[in-house]
Amino acid sequence: MRDNTPWRDIVTIVGAVILTGFAGSVLAKSTAPLVEVRSAGMSPQMQERLEESASTSLFGQFRSSAADFLWLKVDKYLHNGVELRGLTEQEKTKQDADAVRTASEDVASGFKQHEEETTIIPSAKSDWRGVIGDVERAVQPYEDMSNHKHRDPQEALPLFRLMTASNPQFIPGYVYGAAMIARNKTKYPEAIAFLKEGEVNNPQSIEIKTEMGMFYDAKTREFNKAVQPLQEAIVIGSRRDPATLSDDEKEAWQNAYRWLVLSYRYQGEREKAHQFAVAGLKLFPGDATCRMQMEIERAGTWRKYIATPGAAPK
Repeated sequence: MRDNTPWRDIVTIVGAVILTGFAGSVLAKSTAPLVEVRSAGMSPQMQERLEESASTSLFGQFRSSAADFLWLKVDKYLHNGVELRGLTEQEKTKQDADAVRTASEDVASGFKQHEEETTIIPSAKSDWRGVIGDVERAVQPYEDMSNHKHRDPQEALPLFRLMTASNPQFIPGYVYGAAMIARNKTKYPEAIAFLKEGEVNNPQSIEIKTEMGMFYDAKTREFNKAVQPLQEAIVIGSRRDPATLSDDEKEAWQNAYRWLVLSYRYQGEREKAHQFAVAGLKLFPGDATCRMQMEIERAGTWRKYIATPGAAPK
């Protein structure tokens, strides 16, 4: 068995979940919650901690920690053991950190592009430690990540299910897990079912609803089914203070407008496509999809974009 296989971690976490879940259920019976736990989820940076009451903190913090731990394990597995970290403010300003970028073919197959990340172990050209750095790169997993590909995520799929089981409010687990399931085209219904499970557990999640709309538009081509979750994502985003939205939520909010415009475009719903393109541009003036819809409206060429459900749009 490989050292970085996720199965050892599955066994460890399952045992811990069962043990701590039992303890949490006992405590929950004897102590009333002091606050209501939000279901807003966490950003990929894993910086939010949702449980704050005495009775929920023991089990709640464990659930979050377990999900975080499994997330990091999946990330490490997919990157062949290479560990990544966020950029410091100084690195963002100087733009001198080693680049981490996903290869275009992996982006096309469902992997997200890296933003503001670098490797924990620096490259030789940017490592001031000299021989010590050379030794670390020789004994620890390291490679140039400026145009990297990922390992096949099939073996890591159980970890996505386990991280959402240990913490049902762990939104990235549902979003990325569904994307990994959908790498097998025969598994689209399973991926959508996974997102629906996440929606039940996180009814106010912009990311999950937008991802579901994207699946209906881009994967199964059931354009009419995309409308409701995308509209709901837009409404949720509009009711939130923009200053409180995480980067992932802001991106999902913008994507909800994009996919909704596309859904109406493919269905030949000209007026609605135009309506949401106008609304989207008020919030996101540079959005390419909304701007293209305005061009289509001006040119009067909307009919040629109507797509047959289940078939690839033009």
